[in-house]
Amino acid sequence: MRKKEQEHLIQTVYPGSIAEELEIEPGDVLLKINGQKIEDVFDYRYLMNDEFVTLLIRKKNGEEWELEVEKEYEDDLGVEFENSLMDEYRSCSNHCIFCFIDQMPPGMRETLYFKDDDSRLSFLQGNYITLTNMTEKDVERIIHMQLAPINISVQTTNPELRCKMLHNRFAGEKLKFLDDLQA
Repeated sequence: MRKKEQEHLIQTVYPGSIAEELEIEPGDVLLKINGQKIEDVFDYRYLMNDEFVTLLIRKKNGEEWELEVEKEYEDDLGVEFENSLMDEYRSCSNHCIFCFIDQMPPGMRETLYFKDDDSRLSFLQGNYITLTNMTEKDVERIIHMQLAPINISVQTTNPELRCKMLHNRFAGEKLKFLDDLQA
């Protein structure tokens, strides 16, 4: 089965922004930057950090516009996307004996019960991750894009004990990512 192409719905265009100047509107979809698909907010920010970018936008009427943009190095388009991560949030697959979310009382705001373990939220918001949801590709992207800081909750460096504490049989082997990220 073919994976659906990543499309990023633009929800807001800020007044006076590059996007407004280019006549990008809420409801338009960002398809590519410099001919590359955008997986998530990491790709978007990395690819936008250039003085010259080419955007592929699908307008609400289905028309596709290729826009060449000359800007300052770190200037953003001035848009917000429907999903701030531009991808699904990654939830925690652990069942830690110390999980504070499991210890919260019932009946609170639903978002408080979401167990995230997403390196993008670590970089963007300072959340802590356990590395158990990460793949080699995830770590390679972080290193390639020089994303820092990524906050890691280690608990222990003993692989067997870590597997027990996190109730995740893969928790011990994911410690190898610490060396890769430290380099």
